[in-house]
Amino acid sequence: MNTRLLLTTAFLCFPLLGGAQEQDVLPLKSEPHHHLVLHNDFVNVYSVQVSPHDSVALHKHDVDAVSIVLGDAVITVKSPGKPDVHQNVMGGQLRLQRSGLVHSTDIEGDAAYRNVTVELLLPQQGGRNLCATVISGEPLNCPDKPTQRDPTRVSEEPQFQSDQTKATLVRIPAGKSAPTGSSALPGLIVALDEGVAISGDSGPGKLLRRGEAWWRNSNSPGQLFTNGVTTEVRLVSFTFKEENPAK
Repeated sequence: MNTRLLLTTAFLCFPLLGGAQEQDVLPLKSEPHHHLVLHNDFVNVYSVQVSPHDSVALHKHDVDAVSIVLGDAVITVKSPGKPDVHQNVMGGQLRLQRSGLVHSTDIEGDAAYRNVTVELLLPQQGGRNLCATVISGEPLNCPDKPTQRDPTRVSEEPQFQSDQTKATLVRIPAGKSAPTGSSALPGLIVALDEGVAISGDSGPGKLLRRGEAWWRNSNSPGQLFTNGVTTEVRLVSFTFKEENPAK
């Protein structure tokens, strides 16, 4: 085979190889560790659990998503063409995964990795950290000067906000309740801990399990979130503007 033929053959193979590599990048909904538990015009909510020393397959985020870590874990995030990022993530931590992100995740430690991934189906503008680093590398914009938290009272800690979405961490001490009040805005609640009971005008409702998501429609009556255990429980509360929900 002469040199020209060798070069021509190699050139023709490159598109085929590139196509094979692109096919290896899964959409988020097809990644086998992501299990869809809630869908509507505003969000897709996925429950994620990965065993120690297993990996989340290479996948792509087509919309912005907030990852809510449910327990401490040691992970390595790998993105094609970028250095690996080793992280010690903590339960209750929120992280923004931007639209277009392609990555896999290796679970390095002996603890399983659990999170709830909330895809934000409305296009997000003006995203910013509030009192927590949800967007890596961005400054904090905490609306209130941090003060020492009273562990005997319900507290709300703003985490992240865009023009369309706001996320807040709610802490409920043992034996206490957090009323939501009626709201014109739709919302999502994700339980970080066991022991939260939801009640409303119709009486006692359901008990939220750790990692479970609960949706509130717009203009819904108020609910009461009651801590029925002897330790603090935490919720992540999302509210969404209702203009032009995704279809």
